[in-house]
Amino acid sequence: MEFTGKLRRMPWLAGDQRNASYPHCLQFYLQPPSENISLIEFENLAIDRVKLLKSVENLGVSYVKGTEQYQSKLENELRKLKFSYRENLEDEYEPRRRDHISHFILRLAYCQSEDLRRWFIQQEMDLLRFRFGILPKDKIQDFLKDSHLQFEARCGLTVLSSLVSNFWTQVILPPWPPEVLGLQ
Repeated sequence: MEFTGKLRRMPWLAGDQRNASYPHCLQFYLQPPSENISLIEFENLAIDRVKLLKSVENLGVSYVKGTEQYQSKLENELRKLKFSYRENLEDEYEPRRRDHISHFILRLAYCQSEDLRRWFIQQEMDLLRFRFGILPKDKIQDFLKDSHLQFEARCGLTVLSSLVSNFWTQVILPPWPPEVLGLQ
């Protein structure tokens, strides 16, 4: 039996189709990816996502979350691993695609035990908070509108950030009491 190292070509989508697939750099990961990927790409995406989440964890221990140092180091890590993190970059389709697929790969891998699931959710929530925190106000409103979240800006981004992270946790897990989710 002989295998060739033929590289599989990804179908190119027109600009509007690409934007419709991933309209924001933020996602709630409500729909699993539907495309086929090679085993090598699957493995590489999983490894890169684990590296990213380990970086989120390590930076959260080493620096105060939300500080400029924390944000710049996490932004460098996202850039190095080629994940989506900021709006208005030249070609955001591929980083957003990588982010979407790799999230679901680890979501499957980390559902093996309660400890793994909690670690995964905590790192993903920290990553979501970081991404949400660097969004411009107009992009925040667009994201909330597209996510069907009703929100009136009264108390600032702290409450809004809490709203987003709490909603995201409930998407991943069945509706459990807040104390079980660690939200109170």
